[in-house]
Amino acid sequence: MFRKIYLVGLLFFAMGLVSGQGVKFGIKFDPTITWLRSDVKEVMPYRAYLGFDLGMTVDNYFSKNYAFATGISLFNTGGTLKYLKAIELFTKDGKIKIEPGDNVKYKVQYVKVPIAMKFKTHMIGRFVYSANLGFDPMIRISGRADFYNEKSANVNDEIKFLNAGWHFGGGAHYSLGGEVALFFGLSYMSAFMDMTKPAFDMITSNHLFYRIGIIF
Repeated sequence: MFRKIYLVGLLFFAMGLVSGQGVKFGIKFDPTITWLRSDVKEVMPYRAYLGFDLGMTVDNYFSKNYAFATGISLFNTGGTLKYLKAIELFTKDGKIKIEPGDNVKYKVQYVKVPIAMKFKTHMIGRFVYSANLGFDPMIRISGRADFYNEKSANVNDEIKFLNAGWHFGGGAHYSLGGEVALFFGLSYMSAFMDMTKPAFDMITSNHLFYRIGIIF
């Protein structure tokens, strides 16, 4: 129940930023590359993860070239870690023992509600260029892992419920006429909270987003 209330609260917070005139809505699909980081030598990043971030955007312009930017999206991310020491991971079906040298591929879904500032230029031809900088609260809704024996398991008990990061990026709007525009861009996000619950390590992540969307 708490999680549902928290999700609804974040959604209302995001929508609460939408007021007055100059509001632009959009739909986005961001192919994403994620790579994990570890602060201990016993856990090594092994492979990057190809995911996506799908959702809606809301830009509330308080002046012609400056806006509060928010939205809500389903963020699919993850990555593969190599464990150089034996550990036990808790799954929905019980413990799984990880032997030294085993790889574990994590696949995580978050609800992401960014809070950012957006800056844009005046129209240059049919283009408007923009940059944004902000904060990214994330709520885990699903966590799974693929193990060395190709078994897939629910690992919600191993993935922390909350995560957060900061991002910066830029892009361009291409006008299709009237208020409608295509949007494409590139952004980087660094998550700074520990993604997993085991106390002996801290796993964080970096993300590269390729933005494709439409604004109306």
